[in-house]
Amino acid sequence: MIKTQIPGWGELAIENLILDFNGTIAKDGRVMDGVKELLENVDLAVYHVKHSGKNGIQVFDTMFRNNNKDAHAKTHAHIYKEYESTIYALTAAIDAKDHYTFSHSTNVAYYATALARTLGMNEDMIEIIHQAALLHDVGKIGIPESVLNKAGSLTDEEYEMIKGHVEASIDIIRHLPSLDYVIPAVIGHHERYDGKGYPRRIAGEDIPLTARILCVADSFDAMTSIRCYKKAFPVKVAREKLIQDAGKQFDPELVRKFVECLDNGTITLVKAEETSNQV
Repeated sequence: MIKTQIPGWGELAIENLILDFNGTIAKDGRVMDGVKELLENVDLAVYHVKHSGKNGIQVFDTMFRNNNKDAHAKTHAHIYKEYESTIYALTAAIDAKDHYTFSHSTNVAYYATALARTLGMNEDMIEIIHQAALLHDVGKIGIPESVLNKAGSLTDEEYEMIKGHVEASIDIIRHLPSLDYVIPAVIGHHERYDGKGYPRRIAGEDIPLTARILCVADSFDAMTSIRCYKKAFPVKVAREKLIQDAGKQFDPELVRKFVECLDNGTITLVKAEETSNQV
């Protein structure tokens, strides 16, 4: 990993660097068609190499696709067990700080993995999404409870504090190199499809697919949950809000699929106490 200090910004840590000298990856600053799949699967390759227990070179081919999922089914449970204690410790810390955030994270893990399965994603990618969902709000550990559970409107300063949880989550995960493959999903779960999100204000398919999935799952659970400052929206209302914001906040294709799953019962509204058995 290369670390450098950028004046006015802070420390930049570079672990993976892709250089495009001949313009085959991007044109005019935009990633070209057909390259996004390759770039998104870099994290999947890193996931496999890290869990092999040694350094290595991973070639992306059909081994990562769902049509070969049986070949990885036996290793899937073993891979998760290796890091289960670390993830459990972090989620337990979240629970101790704010039980809602813990319940929300487990709910998001259920919704996100259910959506990923309906999209035909392979089990390794589903596991990455599962782990990212459990850790996506870990940075809220550093936010005062008076702000997290404030019944009234947030001040501008408090809102900026809430927004800072994304970078705080990344700072925590960066201290756990074995889990850094979840960073693209975690850092992008508050980005918007129209580019008006945070922290990087990226748009459309420039947002990693894993992050776009978390965005839909995160928002649906937030809308259908009771908070000290709001009532829970009925599923019908939350469903309509997803549709209204498709193409603005959310990836329209993911919204279409999520709504389809709500309508056919593939995805159902879960209660916090039920979630641990469904993710």
